[in-house]
Amino acid sequence: MKVVEVNAKGLACPQPVVLTTKALDEIECGEVIVSVTGEVARDNVMRMAESRGCTVSHEMKDDSFILRIAKVSSQQASHRVAAKEGAGESLAYLFDADFIGSNRELGKVLVNGFLNAIEVLPERTSTIVLISTGVKLATSGSYVLETLSKLCDSGFTLLICGTCLDFFNIRDKVRVGTVSNALTIMEALTNADKIVKF
Repeated sequence: MKVVEVNAKGLACPQPVVLTTKALDEIECGEVIVSVTGEVARDNVMRMAESRGCTVSHEMKDDSFILRIAKVSSQQASHRVAAKEGAGESLAYLFDADFIGSNRELGKVLVNGFLNAIEVLPERTSTIVLISTGVKLATSGSYVLETLSKLCDSGFTLLICGTCLDFFNIRDKVRVGTVSNALTIMEALTNADKIVKF
């Protein structure tokens, strides 16, 4: 079994995810052992690997996390991912502001209305992506926090740009969804059958 080691300690996201992705792409099957610093990098790498059908375990060693990622053949991985995602068209809803249009008050009403409408659309695999000031929708005090929570509970994936959260210094205020990185967000948008931008 081929084993590849990736030292991503001290690197800011999305670099640990990028390096791990490259290592996984280099082998048909085997194990990739990744060293990262911090829970954010650990979680981002784990989510990426699991989304590719890999199994992941991790442990703390000194001041780092050691992740062991087992990659199976591409055919087995495809079966795992397909079973997890289910059938149907995949959509990505992109929000790059915390309101829609030029009128803030009307724009907040529209965001709330569209998010509620998304929930009742025909069943499909859907991802909601929040970037720029749109990340504020998933933080404490947000006027759509309850709606986003319901969507996540019903199976929607909610990805929130970690860089944007850090820019506004509100990472600790996130109350729903997954704090993500540029690579994972780009994969979600690229792999979607259709992107709806608000």
